[in-house]
Amino acid sequence: MTKFNLELRISIVTQYLTGISSIQLARKYHIANNETILLWVHRFNCFGIAGLKPRPMNLEYSSEFKIEVLNWKQQHQASLSETALHF
Repeated sequence: MTKFNLELRISIVTQYLTGISSIQLARKYHIANNETILLWVHRFNCFGIAGLKPRPMNLEYSSEFKIEVLNWKQQHQASLSETALHF
């Protein structure tokens, strides 16, 4: 089971798009980081509702890929969400 189901994610993104800030929504729904909401909004804008569906978390990545991600994040001084969206 996912922490935030699809219906809740859709509701939160909808509220954000009507003008409620990500900080207010994070507080209301006990989401630790408001960047999570911004990531959901970006994925919704790119992929529609499909972008909000929970994704499997049992993926394994090679050491080379992990190093590439960390190097890109450092070179671009990017946040975690920006890095995730890039990769």
